[in-house]
Amino acid sequence: MPKLSAICSSCGACANACPRGAITMQLDQEGFYKPAIDSDICSKCGTCERICPWLNDVVNPNDCSSTPKTIAAFAKNEEVRLASSSGGIFTVLAELILDEGGVVVGVAQLSPTHFGHVVVDNKIDLVKLRGSKYVQADAGLIYKQVRILLRDGRKVLFSGTPCQVAALYAVLGKNHFENLITVDIVCHGTPSVKVWQKYVEEIQSTEKSNVVQSYFRDKQLGWRKFSLKNVFSSREIRSNDLDHDRYMQIFLHNCALNKSCANCHYGKLPRIADITLGDYWNIADVHPDMDDDKGTSVVLLNTKRGENLFAQVSDQVVQCDSSLECAVAGNPCIVRSSKEHFRRYEFSADLDKLSMEELVKKYCVSLPLYKIVLLKFKKIFLDR
Repeated sequence: MPKLSAICSSCGACANACPRGAITMQLDQEGFYKPAIDSDICSKCGTCERICPWLNDVVNPNDCSSTPKTIAAFAKNEEVRLASSSGGIFTVLAELILDEGGVVVGVAQLSPTHFGHVVVDNKIDLVKLRGSKYVQADAGLIYKQVRILLRDGRKVLFSGTPCQVAALYAVLGKNHFENLITVDIVCHGTPSVKVWQKYVEEIQSTEKSNVVQSYFRDKQLGWRKFSLKNVFSSREIRSNDLDHDRYMQIFLHNCALNKSCANCHYGKLPRIADITLGDYWNIADVHPDMDDDKGTSVVLLNTKRGENLFAQVSDQVVQCDSSLECAVAGNPCIVRSSKEHFRRYEFSADLDKLSMEELVKKYCVSLPLYKIVLLKFKKIFLDR
C-alpha cells in the first residue's frame, strides 16, 4: 500500500491524482478528511506519494515573491463589503473574472454540516463563495475539474487555503496555464467537521428547527466581533459574537484544528498563491483612515500575475500601500502556523462525551501555571 504522509492536511491531492480512482477522502475519528485507499483497486503505482504536497514541496510556477507588495483595501461597494468577511476584495476579483467569461472556484456550504469546493460561472451564485467558512472543506475532485476547465481554455480564479492551492498546483503538475489565477487566504487552521456537526445538532435541538445557512463572520455587531449567525428553517435567526458562541470559542482557542495546521508547509512566505487575502486586524493603528469597523483586507500581491489582476480592479476599491511588517504584526498567520492547543488530545477524546458548553468550560479557560506545565509535559510524552 502507498505510504502517504502521517501528518495529512486533508487537501485531497492524492484522490484527484490517482489514475484508478482508488482513493477517496473520508472523515476520520477526529472529523478530518483523510485518504482511504481501496486495496482491491490500487495498483501501487506511487502517483499519490509523488503528488502529496506534504511529502513533496510544491511551488507556484509564477515565482512568488518573499517580499510581496502589500496593500490595505476594501470594496467601494458597501453592500459587497458588509456581506464579506473582511474588505470584499475576493468578490471584486471574482466579478472581474466572471465578466471576462471565466469561472470562480471556492468553498460553499453544501448542507448544514457539509462544506466543499464548487465552480461558479455567474454573479448570482457568487454569494455562495463569499465569506469565511470555519469548517474543513471537502475538496472532492475539484482539482481534476479545474484541470479540465483550463484545458478547455476557460479562465479560472481558484480560491482556498494554502494547502488546497498547493494541491491544485501538484495535480496540474508541470502544465503552466496562463488562464489560471490563484487566491489563498490567511488561514488560522481548519477545524474538525465533527465539532461543527456536534454544534449544529445542539443548536437545532435547542431551536427545534434545522439550520439552513451559517454565516461565520456576520458584521451586524461590527467586523471585529467575529459573530456567527445561523438561519433556521423556522426563519429564526440567531447570532452570537466570539465571546458567546461556543463554536467560535473552540475554533479560536485552536482546540479542534487539524494536526497538520500546527506546521503548515504553505502558510508562510513566499506564499503559494498569486494573491493572498486576509484581515488587516491592526488597521486602526497602521492606517486609521482605512478603519471604520466594516472590514479591511490585507492584500499580498505575490506574483506579477496577481499584481496585474489587482490593477484591473483598482477603480473599484479604496486602497493604500502598506508594509508587510505592519500586516504581519496584526495577522501573524501570514508567515507562521497557529499553535496547537496543548490539550488537543484530551479535547478529541472528550468530544463524544461532553457537550459544547462543557468542552468550552474545560478547554477554553485560563489555567494555573503549574497545571499548564504538567499538561504540556503530558503532550510531549503523547507526541513521542
